[in-house]
Amino acid sequence: MDIRLCKENDVKACGDTYPKVFNEAPWNEAWTTESAFSYLNDFYHTPGFMGLVAVENEEVIGFLFGVKRKWWSGDEFFINEMCVRADQQNKGVGKALMDHLIRMTDAETVSLLTDRGLPAENFYKRSGFKEVERLMFLSRDV
Repeated sequence: MDIRLCKENDVKACGDTYPKVFNEAPWNEAWTTESAFSYLNDFYHTPGFMGLVAVENEEVIGFLFGVKRKWWSGDEFFINEMCVRADQQNKGVGKALMDHLIRMTDAETVSLLTDRGLPAENFYKRSGFKEVERLMFLSRDV
């Protein structure tokens, strides 16, 4: 497995992978390859974007997309999306992506949002992330 910076032509492969992961349990979302590509392509074109792809046999098997941004306490790298192909989960791909990010970023902190009670929560906590008790995520339908 090779971990490298995401190139624009990798976004299509990431968009193909995303629905295959997030349309299944435990997320049960309803992505199409087109909507996933559009969603991820927006991140690619965001100022401060950095993406990593895990590649094996010339196929993207996982990716991490985020953005470096200024914060009062120093630069923060915010992980927008992290995705590992279902057949590659629990094989160290996510850990390799996260370790690579931590080694190469010059930001003071790495932050993210994730769902409670899903396997991702435990993965991130094992990777050294801590819940910020003072924060609350709010949303409403319009």
